[in-house]
Amino acid sequence: MSLYPFVQLKRASNSASFEGAFLNCEIEVTDALVPILDNCTQDIREVNGNIIDEDNINFIDHVGQTVYIKFRLPRKNATQFYQNWDTFLGGFSKSFSSFTENLPEFYLFEDDQYYSPISEESDSNDLFTRLSTLIKNISKLEKIAHYHDKKSGVDRTLVYLAGEQKNPVVLLVHLSKDLLQGDINFSLLDELTAENCELSTHYSEKINIFYASLHEFLTGCSTPNEAFLKLITNWGSFTQLFRNNIQTYLSGFSFKKAKKEIVEAELELSEKLTNLTSDIVFKLFSVPASIIALAAILQRGTLDVFVITLLLVGVVVTVVLMYGLLVSQQNKYESLVKAKDLVFSSIGGNEVDYPAELHDEISKMKIRLDSHFTSTNKWLRKFKFAIFTPLLAIALFIIWA
Repeated sequence: MSLYPFVQLKRASNSASFEGAFLNCEIEVTDALVPILDNCTQDIREVNGNIIDEDNINFIDHVGQTVYIKFRLPRKNATQFYQNWDTFLGGFSKSFSSFTENLPEFYLFEDDQYYSPISEESDSNDLFTRLSTLIKNISKLEKIAHYHDKKSGVDRTLVYLAGEQKNPVVLLVHLSKDLLQGDINFSLLDELTAENCELSTHYSEKINIFYASLHEFLTGCSTPNEAFLKLITNWGSFTQLFRNNIQTYLSGFSFKKAKKEIVEAELELSEKLTNLTSDIVFKLFSVPASIIALAAILQRGTLDVFVITLLLVGVVVTVVLMYGLLVSQQNKYESLVKAKDLVFSSIGGNEVDYPAELHDEISKMKIRLDSHFTSTNKWLRKFKFAIFTPLLAIALFIIWA
């Protein structure tokens, strides 16, 4: 049976007392109270000090009269009357895990506060909302604990292992009204216990940082109960500590990632520059080869017009082809310059967030690459002059001949 009729009668009474399983009320019977009293007749034990049979009482006959009624209150698990918040929460601490979806129906006699899953009957009170939120999130704390004691009839114990070199963090879950004095944002626990959260990026690191942050935050607490009370009442401060610790980790992760990207970018650009210059050098071997060939032909004797013409055509074709190669390589070089600028632009966009060590590494890489690019550009200019030496050589051979 619901507690609601008894709550109505208690509130309508001139005076009331509550002892154990019994409620004593001094009530002035009215027409409005008769249906409520009739609904409770099976739980009435005495009327005006007389033990009565429920079939022998008709409250319509008592309208306008003041009667003294003793009720035996219905009780089922946590659904019952309590003296106050302390007595309710003291027992509820041992059984709250059965009520994570909905609080049990209960009435606090001294505080005159009534909660019912039926919203139309229940009082509107922030404490009820906070209690419901609190026990749901304690269940989430249980979910991510390494160990927890589920024995009925005792306060719940949660154990978290913060690392091999650290003592475990032990929380003794005991509910009290002090924990309900303000709204608490438990979104951090939502993140760590969401469905499939284990698949999210850095989850393993986050949960381990959570354990380490618990150890850091609760160091100095002498008892598990004190640790639990400090954690819940200062949850905002703990969340901030965790966020700072996770940000420190992610900054370190970003630092390593950025450093790796910088090294890879430098290696790639350097390799392409090396390939560019080595390709030119390999193909420019035709220049000294052309000159040597001219010298060999000259040594064999007199040069006629036909031979000179062939030599001239061959040298001109070679020079044109080599010049085309140099133009192609020059274009590649300019593309690499743009690629380098893009790399530095990408790195520079986040440079303000980098630590001093990474700043130094970026500066050194810029110096090394600038030096490499400058050297390659100088060689390209020298190669442009070098490819014309066969023309100069044949001109001198013709004049000499």
